[in-house]
Amino acid sequence: MSNISILKRLLLKNIYGTLICLCCYCPYKAASQSIHPVVTVSQSDSNPDNARLAAVKKYYALALRYKDGDSVAQDFDKAYYYFEKASELGDAQSTYALGYLHYKGLGTTQDYELAARLFRQGAYTGRENSMYFYGLCWRNGYGEEQNEDSAKYWLTKAADLGYKQAVWELQAKTPENSNNDAKKLVRQIHNAALPQEAVLNQFIPVKAELPDSSVIQGDYEGYIIQYDWSGKYVVSSKKLHLSIEAGDASSSAANTGLSGQWLEEGADTAILHATLGKDSLVFADTKYRRKDHYSINRAVTYNFRDAALSLVRKDDSVFLAGSINMFSPERNEPSKPLFVALVRTSADNGNATNNNTTKTKDGSKDSTGKNNNSNQITAKLLQVYPNPFRTQVSVKFELSAPSNIDVQLWTIDGKMVYSKSSDGILNASQYTITLRPGNIAGGTYILRLVYQGGSVEAKVIKK
Repeated sequence: MSNISILKRLLLKNIYGTLICLCCYCPYKAASQSIHPVVTVSQSDSNPDNARLAAVKKYYALALRYKDGDSVAQDFDKAYYYFEKASELGDAQSTYALGYLHYKGLGTTQDYELAARLFRQGAYTGRENSMYFYGLCWRNGYGEEQNEDSAKYWLTKAADLGYKQAVWELQAKTPENSNNDAKKLVRQIHNAALPQEAVLNQFIPVKAELPDSSVIQGDYEGYIIQYDWSGKYVVSSKKLHLSIEAGDASSSAANTGLSGQWLEEGADTAILHATLGKDSLVFADTKYRRKDHYSINRAVTYNFRDAALSLVRKDDSVFLAGSINMFSPERNEPSKPLFVALVRTSADNGNATNNNTTKTKDGSKDSTGKNNNSNQITAKLLQVYPNPFRTQVSVKFELSAPSNIDVQLWTIDGKMVYSKSSDGILNASQYTITLRPGNIAGGTYILRLVYQGGSVEAKVIKK
């Protein structure tokens, strides 16, 4: 059975398991004094409408505080409660906010149909934010039957009132829920996995009592798949490369501590910090910037929050798969559901410690890159920078004796994509050479410095 087939089966299993858990946000809790503090609204004003407006103002202000975490712990449940109180008193902006929370499943059940009804109320009374989201409902088939004409009608009305997001959505050629490549990928996974789904039971979880984390070190390739807020529709899929290496040996978690890099197609590189938990790789203190349908021209920062990937192995193969829960400090809310499935393409066997770890021609590794035979010419990689790089990367190295050198870039599957040689023999000294590999694909490469009698290597990442 191929690794791709196993990866597809693993992805399908988790789509209907782990992912569903991620998509189910906390249901709306009925209001009670034990959950929500009592808000006292003064009734001294003889004008009932003034008293109503005063109550709306207080409820709405409290709702915003809890929604944004302004001087209080962020709490979408309480935000929903106070928006509902203000909406019951006739506040149209609070009615829109209830639709927004139902649309995304924040503090209440995720429900597109209810969200669409609430947006429709605001749209027909001239609220541009409700018009925008009501247009999205029509365009994506979220709570309304998908209809591009109705979508354009409401988006245009919102745009005419100056709502920028509506202008941007009208400029988008396709809606969010129309990524045919992503849908095709999931269909392929589904079709490949159904006939032999029982094979999944042959996976053996990696046990937590392993003496160290070397079993999972290496390079992984796969996909990160994003769903809509309901978790029912695939809205994007991107290639993902994950590099995992041993963490700081001086750390208290030396046997389980890991570091590495997360390189997602079209996103910034994330520097990872993780620990090996029970059958899981758990990330911490990791953030990066990524784009989506609604931020196509500007990447949004996301923090990895409660991100854990299940770790399984079969024969000599190692797989990572599971849900990734992220939070955007810019948007001040969680991301849509994300799912990751990866298969290891090469292993470090626990010997690598960082991107500049070197390996001699005979296969032995040490921190200097020296061959075991001290009589031979040796070379030492001193620095590779910047790493990751965009257009060029500089290599600082030292030769112990005169030699000509050749600096090469290799893909992780063994294909050389770039080479630069010295102009003749270099004397024993330190040198810096700059590589400009041109239009090579983003990803992880092996930088190899070849000298007379040996070579040294380091991992580099092209953005």
